[in-house]
Amino acid sequence: MGYYIHTTDSDFYVAKSKQRPAYVALCALNDRDDLKRGGSWGGDGVNSDSPRPTGMDHHPAKWFSWMSPNYPSKCSGLGEVLHELGFDVEYDADDNIIGLSYSSKIGQEALFLETMAPFVRDGSYINWQGEDGEHFRYEFSNGSMRQMEGRVVWH
Repeated sequence: MGYYIHTTDSDFYVAKSKQRPAYVALCALNDRDDLKRGGSWGGDGVNSDSPRPTGMDHHPAKWFSWMSPNYPSKCSGLGEVLHELGFDVEYDADDNIIGLSYSSKIGQEALFLETMAPFVRDGSYINWQGEDGEHFRYEFSNGSMRQMEGRVVWH
């Protein structure tokens, strides 16, 4: 099971100059095993209740929803991390990110977008719709992200 969501519109901008620091911030999330909700497994004597094995830069039995347990080693830039999350990323001719789209089960996208918020242009937004018709929006301002609930009003 799961809850499917998709973007209906976005005006989401990250300047090329801000993409590297945003990437570093998203990779740093992988140190936060306490935030990972993707699941766990018990192979090789390591499970989600075990401490992170000595010498490893990630916990092999904990991961973020729908992502590789060691996504920083797979992803060389911000766009690749966003793609790993499930986003399609749109760039302009100068390699600035100018839009995101998504259509899949909900995972931990909000956590990653909130972490990116200090690097996102004020006024950016992403509109979403859930499988049950629910509407919501993420708005970016002053280095933070705010979720707003939406409703359709017929006149």
